[in-house]
Amino acid sequence: MSWFEGLGSRGRGLALLAALTMAAGCTVQPLYRGGDASLDLKAPTIGGLAAARGRIGVAPANDRTAQIVRNQLIFGLNGGREPVSPLLYEIRPIVRGAEQVVSIQRGTGVPSASLFRVTVSYQVVRISDSQVIASGTRFASTPFDRSEQLFAASRAVLDARETAGKEAAERVTLAVANAIAKDLEGRS
Repeated sequence: MSWFEGLGSRGRGLALLAALTMAAGCTVQPLYRGGDASLDLKAPTIGGLAAARGRIGVAPANDRTAQIVRNQLIFGLNGGREPVSPLLYEIRPIVRGAEQVVSIQRGTGVPSASLFRVTVSYQVVRISDSQVIASGTRFASTPFDRSEQLFAASRAVLDARETAGKEAAERVTLAVANAIAKDLEGRS
């Protein structure tokens, strides 16, 4: 017999009421609301963020790991399109990626398991007055196994770098979208 069955009808009703009360407190909403949402950039809703979509620039990348992060940021913030002028905001990421060896084969000293960690430090700059409205650091780590086959081992590193870069960029995208929404709200 489960704990729920042991409550009786009155207890089940109270448990259901408690669950519904907790669910009613959720304030989850889409970052980019479409349809009837206001398209005014200064609107105090997430709808203002929808109007900023496509007008958020990302600074150029200087290596492959930074390019992976940049591409994912452009996709997340602009729907995959290059930003159009005039830009409202610019994201300035500094990306670092490194492999961390976790396990070494006994006897040979060759790495057998590793992590690829991507760290993104970023600034969100409002273009109109060059004001930094937010900054922070996000990271992601992806585990991978190394085999004795050279191609498989090098491909595993590339795949782990790609995955970690995309995950870190998604975390930055959420933080940036939140910062821009707050900035748009504050300017209204």
